[in-house]
Amino acid sequence: MIRLVQGIDALLGFGIVRVSGLSMVPALEDGDFVLFRRLSADYGLSPGVIVVVRHQRLGTMVKLLGEEAAPGQFRLHGLSALSTDSHHMGNTARQDIIGQAVLRIGPHGTTRLG
Repeated sequence: MIRLVQGIDALLGFGIVRVSGLSMVPALEDGDFVLFRRLSADYGLSPGVIVVVRHQRLGTMVKLLGEEAAPGQFRLHGLSALSTDSHHMGNTARQDIIGQAVLRIGPHGTTRLG
């Protein structure tokens, strides 16, 4: 069943990730699921949106997109004081930003993101 859902997600251009940790509180809680729209390489990104990132050292993360620090390099931020500071994470390359969050699915229902 999981493979079928993953296949449908890829076919429709969406993905689902599970939030782990408290770095995005209050927008996202530990254990929430995030439905995200996969982005093409030429999709324009705006600071302030929640994105799903494949970070080279830290794995897949859900973070708030910050300003473009250098051409094709973006800062990422958490919403909580418990989040790893962007200075420690480093900048993220545009090609590592795989999607934009569109829906939070939590124990109390769903919330539209972005």
